[in-house]
Formats: sequence, structure tokens, C-alpha cells
Amino acid sequence: IIFYRPKITPIITDADGNIYTSVKIGTQEWMVENLKTSTYSDGTSIDSISGGDTWMDLTSGAWCNYKNNSDYDTIYGKLYNFYAVETEKLCPIGWHVPTENEWTVLTDYLEDNGHRGAEGTVLKSTSGWNLGHYGTDDYGWKGLPGGRLQQPYFGGFSTLNLLGAWWSSSEIGTTGKAYYRDMYISHGTVGRGLDDKVNGYSVRCLK
Repeated sequence: IIFYRPKITPIITDADGNIYTSVKIGTQEWMVENLKTSTYSDGTSIDSISGGDTWMDLTSGAWCNYKNNSDYDTIYGKLYNFYAVETEKLCPIGWHVPTENEWTVLTDYLEDNGHRGAEGTVLKSTSGWNLGHYGTDDYGWKGLPGGRLQQPYFGGFSTLNLLGAWWSSSEIGTTGKAYYRDMYISHGTVGRGLDDKVNGYSVRCLK
């Protein structure tokens, strides 16, 4: 007699008690949802700051919701500045914000498995993107277009439903800039760029 043991998905919780799921892609295990915590893994609160001059003057960790509207939190998670990322306490214990190289491990795996030029398409969610530019979500990563905060350069909050953008944990020396990865509505690839550490992006955690 053969007994089949049901697959049990571990429950992942952050310091606020938010629950996440995960997916394995190649050798990596990623959270499926964007981070929502308002508390570091050591129990310290992260400052909640509205967009505006106060946010742009920060040199410490902070979060906000897109357009300061908590209704967006459930779907898209929070936007964090890089100062929160560099504490190394943003993700739940046992998880971390991926480095630039770890993002490359993900995109290289997708390229090597038949998705060259469509790495972003297979990571994007099958809903939530404007104009029907949905992804195929082949790997269950569920990439959502949660927008970003770039004040005052592009008018503050922008690109909801058009762009998903996530910090890496890699910065460039003392330039005040760090790497991020993004997926744009009409692009099939995963983009890579540098931005000022003060700006607000989504965060995905890696085990």
C-alpha cells in the first residue's frame, strides 16, 4: 500500500503577521507577494511617511502606500525607500531582499529555459495590467504593476498598472543610488536600472 503525503506549503509571516506564499524557480525560492510589513524583523517600527518633501529629505528607512491610499496595500504591498532595505531587517527572518546578482540568477534561469526576451512576460500576473498587456505567469511569481514613488522627478507617485518595480539590495558605492528591477506594460523583458535610495519601490523577498 502506497500512502501519498499531501504537499504542505509553509506559512511565511512577517513581523506584522501578514501571511505570504512562495514559489521555487530553479534553485531559488521567492515570495509570491510584494512585502507589506510596517515592522522590521527585530520588532522595530518602520516610519510611515507620506510622499512629499518630508519623504525626499529622509536618510532613514520608511514606507508608504501608493498615493497614500491603504486600499492598494492588500494587492500591491507597500513602497519602501532603500534606507529600509539596507537595514537587512526588512524581510521576515530567513528571507532577504535579493542582490542584483540574485536577480540575474532568476532571469538567466528563465532565459536558459526558453524565455529569452520574455522573462518579464512569464513572471507578470495574468491580471492587473492596463490595456490587456497581461503576463502568462508561467512560474507563479505573480508580478503586479504596483507603481513607484519618485519625487519630485516625475510628479511623485506614478505608473500604477503600468510598471512593477522592485529594489535589489545592491548599491553603487557612495553614490546614493541602488539597483532595481522592473517589468513594464509593453515590454517582455525584465529591466534593470539605478535610482536614488530615497525613492520608493516594491520589495520581493528571497529565501
